[in-house]
Amino acid sequence: MYAHFNGILADVEDDVIIIDVGGIGYNIHVYDSYSMPLPGIGEEIKLFTYTSVSENKFLLYGFLTKDELDLFKILISVNGVGPKSAQAMIAVLGADNIRVAIATEDAKTISKAPGIGAKTAGRLVNDLKDKIKIDYADLGKTSSKQNGSKQSVLKSFTAAEEECITALVNLGYSRANAAKAVEMIENRENLSSEELIKPALKNIMFL
Repeated sequence: MYAHFNGILADVEDDVIIIDVGGIGYNIHVYDSYSMPLPGIGEEIKLFTYTSVSENKFLLYGFLTKDELDLFKILISVNGVGPKSAQAMIAVLGADNIRVAIATEDAKTISKAPGIGAKTAGRLVNDLKDKIKIDYADLGKTSSKQNGSKQSVLKSFTAAEEECITALVNLGYSRANAAKAVEMIENRENLSSEELIKPALKNIMFL
């Protein structure tokens, strides 16, 4: 119903952000407002929102980016995953980590999110593994932009290997461990970045 709200940050509670739009205050539910990079009270803010309507409730769930909102909608399409659980997953694990975990069938990582048990994590992977598409090259580009400079490509790695390494760095791993994880993959010469990421993620757990 409401795609987004662009207004003034009026108040912040544990799991609710109040945005003033034209003199009307909207309660928008978040997972943990204190961990979010919010502006100060009285400053302008934009939140992308999902409207949840039930028999006796009308709730708005908010996200700082449209990418998070889009992933949220995919997650709640899975039986047993409600808005609160999906929002907690995104806040705790991060959108990129969730996509990689689902695409590589890593239910163990998914189960680390609050309220998501092993059974639900397995269902998420089974239901969404063919729907989640990841461009690992874009992950690398995003990381480079955030760092303010483009990382140099090591001569010892192919372009696909470098894309995989940079994607791992973007997910929070050190470049040294990411490179080692790729080097541990046997017969990797002709593999694409998509084919490299799953074994690399398994290898990096042992470093």
